Amino acid sequence: MLPEEGSDLQIMSHAVVGYPSLEENQPAIDGLVRAGVKLIELQVPFSDPVADGATLVNACHQALQRGGSLATALDLAKQVCQRHPQVSFILMSYLNPLFRFGLEDLIGAAAEAGLKGMIIPDLPVENVEPLLPLCDDLGIAPILMVTPNTPEHRLERIGRAARGMLYVVARQGVTGKQSQWGEEFRCYLQRVRRYTDLPLAVGFGVRSEADLHALQGQAEVAAVCSKYIEWQTSLGSERAAAKLAELTAAI
Repeated sequence: MLPEEGSDLQIMSHAVVGYPSLEENQPAIDGLVRAGVKLIELQVPFSDPVADGATLVNACHQALQRGGSLATALDLAKQVCQRHPQVSFILMSYLNPLFRFGLEDLIGAAAEAGLKGMIIPDLPVENVEPLLPLCDDLGIAPILMVTPNTPEHRLERIGRAARGMLYVVARQGVTGKQSQWGEEFRCYLQRVRRYTDLPLAVGFGVRSEADLHALQGQAEVAAVCSKYIEWQTSLGSERAAAKLAELTAAI
């Protein structure tokens, strides 16, 4: 159910488990599904999310205070995967909250919950490779990340290990700031595609209809995450979903 290379651009969006509250997570996800979103990250909140900007940092801190955790994320995953079988749900977490649980146990729990993949930004490819047989057996895609600074030898290694899709970080820095989609970015995508046949998901700075139009024909997935959480914070989950529906209609 993850996208195929060359498919039309899809939007991937985001839920921070415990934000705005555990009780509101499922209705907010229902709104994302009604908006036409077929790929949704479930983020395990963490106190020091190093790749995230202020919007997601603040959401994570509030989520932790309201009961967000790996356990509640897996519980939510079971509910929403059963409720929305047409949607691919992906667990997103930094490594620390997962470490005590155990990565092999987590892969089994993720498969049991119905998740399709996992994004762990600070887990190096060297630590992913030993887990690939188990991931392949259980149908869990380790979705790895590359950045503009990733050297060629690591692009090749990451391209071999990645499953499902490859997450292309659009620029240096953290989430939530505007990215540019000019010639330098196009060359970057071309360089990444030399090392993988997987669909590319572009994130960090996808915030508007203009961004989506710029990515059409260049990538298969646009990650509209921080912007959605901004809308959720300022407008509430229902109106945030309506704003996202406008973006999905635009593509």
